[in-house]
Amino acid sequence: MLRWFEQNGPEGDVVISSRVRLARNLKDYNFSLKLDTPDAHKMIGEAAQKLRVLPEFKDFHEYHFENLEEVQREAMKERHVISPFLLSQSVAGGFVSSNEDLSIMLNEEDHIRIQAYRAGMDMERAYEAADHIDDCIGAVLPYAYDTQYGYLTTCPSNVGTGMRVSYMCHLPALAWNNKIQGIAAEIGRFGLVMHSVYSDGNKSAGDIYQISNQITLGVTEKELIENITNIVQQIVTQERILRNRLKEKQKISVLDGIYRSYGILKYARKVSLKDGLVLLSQLRLGLAEGLVKTPDERDYAIYQLMIGIQPGNLEMLASQELTEEETDVMRAQFIRENLPSIE
Repeated sequence: MLRWFEQNGPEGDVVISSRVRLARNLKDYNFSLKLDTPDAHKMIGEAAQKLRVLPEFKDFHEYHFENLEEVQREAMKERHVISPFLLSQSVAGGFVSSNEDLSIMLNEEDHIRIQAYRAGMDMERAYEAADHIDDCIGAVLPYAYDTQYGYLTTCPSNVGTGMRVSYMCHLPALAWNNKIQGIAAEIGRFGLVMHSVYSDGNKSAGDIYQISNQITLGVTEKELIENITNIVQQIVTQERILRNRLKEKQKISVLDGIYRSYGILKYARKVSLKDGLVLLSQLRLGLAEGLVKTPDERDYAIYQLMIGIQPGNLEMLASQELTEEETDVMRAQFIRENLPSIE
């Protein structure tokens, strides 16, 4: 079964993924930031004991940080299975589905973080999956809930539905035309925030951006989804307009950039992470716009390579610790072995 990042979903030329994240706390414990180590272990143990016997979790993998090496945790973060915050916790655990589209994190910023991914613009299905798992967990574990304020969370901005929804988008045309900062400022008026997924200081590598809501109180789950989806659809439209303009006015230059990027990816023996993301971004644009094609016209998901070239996943593949140079060599080899043919 393909993992969500190994496939392209609806509106997949621009939208890489839809994610729903639910924040929940157990009413009998202090919030995670106030939990001492023994209570953190106790909370995780109680939650895991109740969840592992649920039929909905029979195909999930259960993990606990004390049984994982640092590189395993890093690789999970790179694949979006766990959050950067969970990675920073010394005591943590959770469950992840076999195709990694559903993840339950224990002792994150809140006791329980449920997240569901779907490829492309498919937020409704992501929400249905998260909501179903939420109901299953809530049936066996008592949530901290207030009839006036909703779900009680560590961060006040999550109080209410406790839900954050986000779209991950590939926006090279908007980035090349210096439109990203303006869009980020504009969507802020609607309670949304935009940030680069892979950034090097103030610069984005790969032109991948995440757009998510900031407000959870006073609005329903349906309203949150409708608000962000309507705005992201407008961003998708703007991206496509600029892509078409590039194809009409600078087609040869765009094609030249795509084929040059492909040549480096195909033959380079050392590739840095930043260069790999930039080159793969070019190739993704070419495939999405039909400027280049695979011989069998297969709908190849380039984002799986963007995840695969991350250092933690490369070390996992190599089964050994790598120096920076060895990582760059391994990255180039991984790309060569997994790069689709084009014509």
